[in-house]
Amino acid sequence: MNKMKQTIALFALAFGLLGSNVVHAEAIAVLNPEKAMFATQEAVELGQQLSERLQPQAARFEQMGQDLRALQARLETDKDLMTADEVQGLKNQIQNMNVELQQLQQYLNNSKLKAEQDFVAQMKPKLDRVLRQVIQENNISLIINGQSIIYNAPGVDITSKVVELLNLEQ
Repeated sequence: MNKMKQTIALFALAFGLLGSNVVHAEAIAVLNPEKAMFATQEAVELGQQLSERLQPQAARFEQMGQDLRALQARLETDKDLMTADEVQGLKNQIQNMNVELQQLQQYLNNSKLKAEQDFVAQMKPKLDRVLRQVIQENNISLIINGQSIIYNAPGVDITSKVVELLNLEQ
C-alpha cells in the first residue's frame, strides 16, 4: 500500500511539474496568408498592371496558338495532296512555331511568377504588422495555416479580417 501512495505522489509531482510548462491557448485562429495577400486591393491592381504590361505578348501567344492549330489542321487534311518536300517544310514550320510558342509561354509564366514573388516580398512586412495587431486585439496564442485545415468552426478563420486590415495599410 505504501508503494501505491509513493507511485501516486510521484505521478502527481510529475504531472504538476509538467503542467506548469503547458501553455494555455487563449484563442486559436486559422489564416491562409497567401489567400489574404492576394485578395487585397493592391494584389488586384498588380494583376491588372501585369495583364496590361503582358497584353502584347499574351495576344501574340493566342494568335500563334491559332496559327499553329491551323497549320496542324492543314497538314492533316492536305498531306495527301502535298509533295514530300512540302509536307516536310510544313512539319518544320509547325515544329519551329511550337518551340517559339513554348518559349513565349515560359516568358509569360516567368513574368507572372516573378511579379508574384516580388509582391509577396513587399507584402510580408505589412502582413507581419497586421498579424501582430490581430494577435494582440484577439489574444491569439496560436495561428494555424488554413491550407492545412480540413475543418474549422465559423469565426475561427481570420483571413478576411487580415485582408480588411491589409487593405487599410499604406
